[in-house]
Amino acid sequence: MGASASLGELGRDLRVAFDHRVQFYEHDAALYRVVAEFFRAGHRSGEPLIVIATELHGQGLLAELAASGLDVDRLRRTGELTVLDAQKTLEGFMVAGMPDRDLFRAQIGGAIEPLRAASRTGTIRAYGEMVDLLWREGYAPAMIRLEELWNELGQADGSLSLLCGYFISSSNDVTQAAAFEGICRTHAHVFPSEGPSMAGDSDGDSDARQDEVRQLQQRARALEGEIEHRKRLEQALRAALGERMRAQQALRESQQELMDFFENAVEGFHWVGPDGTILAANRAELELLGYAKEEYVGHHIAEFHADPEVIADILARLGRNETLKGREARLRCKDGSIKHVLIHSNVFFRNGEFVHTRCFTRDITDRKRLEDELRRQNEDLTRTVRFSEMFVGILGHDLRNPLSAIATAASLLGRRAESDKVAKPATRILNSAGRMGRMIDQLLDFTRIRLGKGIPIEQKETDLAEVCRLAIDELESAGEARKIELRAAGDSIGLWDADRLLQLCSNLLSNALAHGTGTDPIAIRVNGTDPTNVVLEVCNAGAVPPEIMPVLFEPFRSGANEKQARSNGLGLGLFISQQIAISHAGSIEVVSSETDGTQMSVRLPRNTRGAEPAFGSAGDYPQ
Repeated sequence: MGASASLGELGRDLRVAFDHRVQFYEHDAALYRVVAEFFRAGHRSGEPLIVIATELHGQGLLAELAASGLDVDRLRRTGELTVLDAQKTLEGFMVAGMPDRDLFRAQIGGAIEPLRAASRTGTIRAYGEMVDLLWREGYAPAMIRLEELWNELGQADGSLSLLCGYFISSSNDVTQAAAFEGICRTHAHVFPSEGPSMAGDSDGDSDARQDEVRQLQQRARALEGEIEHRKRLEQALRAALGERMRAQQALRESQQELMDFFENAVEGFHWVGPDGTILAANRAELELLGYAKEEYVGHHIAEFHADPEVIADILARLGRNETLKGREARLRCKDGSIKHVLIHSNVFFRNGEFVHTRCFTRDITDRKRLEDELRRQNEDLTRTVRFSEMFVGILGHDLRNPLSAIATAASLLGRRAESDKVAKPATRILNSAGRMGRMIDQLLDFTRIRLGKGIPIEQKETDLAEVCRLAIDELESAGEARKIELRAAGDSIGLWDADRLLQLCSNLLSNALAHGTGTDPIAIRVNGTDPTNVVLEVCNAGAVPPEIMPVLFEPFRSGANEKQARSNGLGLGLFISQQIAISHAGSIEVVSSETDGTQMSVRLPRNTRGAEPAFGSAGDYPQ
C-alpha cells in the first residue's frame, strides 16, 4: 500500500465521539475571529479555556479576545485561561519523529486536569495548532497520529471540546489529497476557509453543506496548486529551452569561428589520418602548392613529398605521438617546382586512438634560397680571403730577400762613408729597411694566424729582463727611443722563445711611444718574485682613447689620431703581441685612464712546455 493510500485510510473507521473541530483558514485575522467566537461561547457557559499556539498566533488570539470584551489578564490570573507554546509543547512528546502516547497524555493531561475544577459545566474548551506545525513541515503521518491521540484523550475524558486550525494553503497540492482526507476523518466537524460561525452547535444539514463546501474548496485549492505547479514547470522548461538554444547558438558560432580560422589562416594547415590520407586542407595550403581541393584532399600525403624517406620518418614519429617542431621538408607543387617548408605537427588522440594530425606548413623557399646564396658568397669570400692571405705570405717572403740586400748594402755604405752626405742617407735607408722588415714579419705572422697555423715558438731558457734591454737598444739605434726606465725584480728567467718575446716587447714599447705624452718617461717593470709566473708591465703617461679600448687588440687598428699615425704601423702590433702571449700560455691586459695613464701587463708562465698555440701548430710555411 502506498503512502497516500495509507494516509487516506487513517481515521477512516474512527468514530469521533467528542467535540473535535477543524478550521481551515487563509488569513490569520479570520482565524482569530473564529477562535475568539469559539472561546466567547465557552466562557459564557463557564468553561475554562486553553490555548496551544505559536507565539505570534497566541498574541493575536489574546488581542482578539481582549477586543471582544474578555478580561484576558484576569482570566489568566484566576486560572480560567491557560496559554501554552505550541512548538515547545510539541517537542515535549515527539520521539523519533512521531508523537509518543504516554508523553502526550502526561503533558497534555497534566495541563488540562487543573482546569476541570474551574468548569461550571465540566467541559473545557481548547484551541491547538500543534498539528498545523506538522502539516506545514510535511510530516503527514505524525500529524494524523497526533489527531488520533487527541481523539483517544477526548473520548476517554468526555469533558473536552477541541478546535484545530489548519492553514489552507498547505493543502494546495494534489499529492497531499490523501493527507487532507485523513485530517477530515479524524475530526467531528470540518469548517472550510472563512466558513460559517462556529459559535453555536451545527445540525446535520449544516454539517453536510459545510462538508461539501470544504471538499469543493480543497479540490479548488488542489487544482489551483496543480495549475501553479504546471506554470512553474512550464516556465522552467521555457527557461531551460532558451538556455539550450543560446548554448547551441554559441556552439554554432564557436564552430563557425573555428572553421573560419582553419580556412582563412595565413599559414598552411592540414589534417592527415592515421593511414596518411589528407582529410582536410585550408586555402593557404592549397595556394602554396597550387592544387585544387579535390586534387589534394583525399590523396596520400606522400604523393606530395619530394623525399620519401623524410615523409616516412615524419609519419612514423607522429604515430609514436611525438611532436614535430621546425621539421624541414620539400614539397612538390602542381607545376613541378619544389617548395621548401617547415612543418610543425602533432596528433589528436581520442581514447588512445590516432584520429588525425594537426599540421602547420610554413613556406621557407625564399629563406632557403637566400641561405644558399649567402653560403655561396661566404665560400667565395673565404676562398678570396685565403688566396689574399697566401698572396700576402708569398709576397712578404719574396720581398724579404731584396730588402735584406738593401739593408746590407746600406749598412756597408754607412760604415765606409767619409762624409755625412753619404752616411745619413745610408742610415735612413737602413732604418726604413728595418721598419719594412718588421711590417713584413707582422704580415707573415698575421697570415699564419688567419690560416690556422698559429705562431711557431722555440722554447729555451730566456731572461725577460735582458730581452727588454735588447728592445730598448733597438729603439735607440733606430733613433726612436725616449727616456725609458727599466726596473727588474726577482728572477726573470723562464722557458720562452726569446725572438718572439723581443717582438712582443718592441711592439709594446712602440705602442707606448705612440700613446705617450712625448715628454714623460716610459716605465718598464719586470716582476719575477712569483715562482710560477713573470709579469712584464709597460707604462706611459698617455691615455688610450675610450673608443679604441674595446677594439685595441683587433688587427689593423692603428688608431686615428696623430700620435698613432706617427708609428707608421699596420695596426697589427698589439694583435700579434696578444697571440705571442697566448702561444706561451700567458695573457695580456691593458688599463688606461686620463689620470693614471696606460699600463700594459703581460703574464707569462715560467714553464710553457706542452702549451698549445692559440690557433694550432705552425706547420710548414714559406720562410
